[in-house]
Amino acid sequence: MAAPMRVAARAISLYKVTADQLWKGVLAEGSGAMRGARGKRTKKRTKRDLNIGQIIGEGRDAYVWPGLNAPVMTAGVIHRIQKKDNDPEREQKLIEERDAWYKMKSKRLKRQRGWTGGTLGGTSLGSPDPIRDRKFEDFEARVLEVRNVFNMTANMGRKRSVRALVVVGNRKGAAGFAVGKAQDARTALKKAKNKAVNVLYYIERYNHHTSYGLQCHRILQTCGRLIGLEDLYARVHGSKNPLGIVHCFFKGLTKEQETHQQLADRKGLHVVEFRQECSMRPIVVASPSNGRVREEPEPEDDIPDIKLDVKDVKKKEGLYKSPWEGIYRKEYRF
Repeated sequence: MAAPMRVAARAISLYKVTADQLWKGVLAEGSGAMRGARGKRTKKRTKRDLNIGQIIGEGRDAYVWPGLNAPVMTAGVIHRIQKKDNDPEREQKLIEERDAWYKMKSKRLKRQRGWTGGTLGGTSLGSPDPIRDRKFEDFEARVLEVRNVFNMTANMGRKRSVRALVVVGNRKGAAGFAVGKAQDARTALKKAKNKAVNVLYYIERYNHHTSYGLQCHRILQTCGRLIGLEDLYARVHGSKNPLGIVHCFFKGLTKEQETHQQLADRKGLHVVEFRQECSMRPIVVASPSNGRVREEPEPEDDIPDIKLDVKDVKKKEGLYKSPWEGIYRKEYRF
């Protein structure tokens, strides 16, 4: 007689695992799972809802379940469980409906899109959150930069956080910017948006509109639109750090710039404008407030020696001439 055999039996069911737990194992979420993974993934896997398009009671084998996918009674007749014809295109329809759902979900309006599809720069965050009874419906927030910041700590090692740079404006001359830090990007963007509305600058604009357009860096274009500028030409030299660009931009508009009236009061002269559409006739745009016009010539020491970078403007207007123009090149024949 053979000896009895011991067989281990464990009560385990794979059907009791939730969808989130299954996706966590597939996507290898978590720092420990990522460190234990092997190889490199060329494309990041994304979590998808496989229940989109599914109907409760419908499956590969088509059955009629009264009370679930069919009425229990019709005209006094009670329905019974019965099999119906299978749909050979059911799986294909589910895949198409699922893909259409995700395409529709990811589609954005033109005003909500950013500079590129892979970054958050330039995207709209809507209006800042209201403070008590004060609302900011006329303000709009835009993302300028989102980046990861790492800090080495003694007890937790390398600690990661997210830094966000956001600018807000009402397109009427009032605008501001701020930086927000948090553990995730969504919280950092929210903190920066609500912080920026508390630090606002007011920028003076001439006639509130112009016609040249915004010919500058994309960060300056975003800030200019929120301020309300329609005519701006600027070039960025040196470092392209977003925070440095925004800081210098607001400093130049608020502190280094003066209005026509301030210029007339400081110089004691009339400020005259010449426009091509007005046949280059002089138009007085500002005069001294005290009514006294200086008759003495301006001292040479007070004349600023500023070299303007207008090469690109001259190229567009056809006024720029290359220094190599008219020089013939020597040709060698072999």
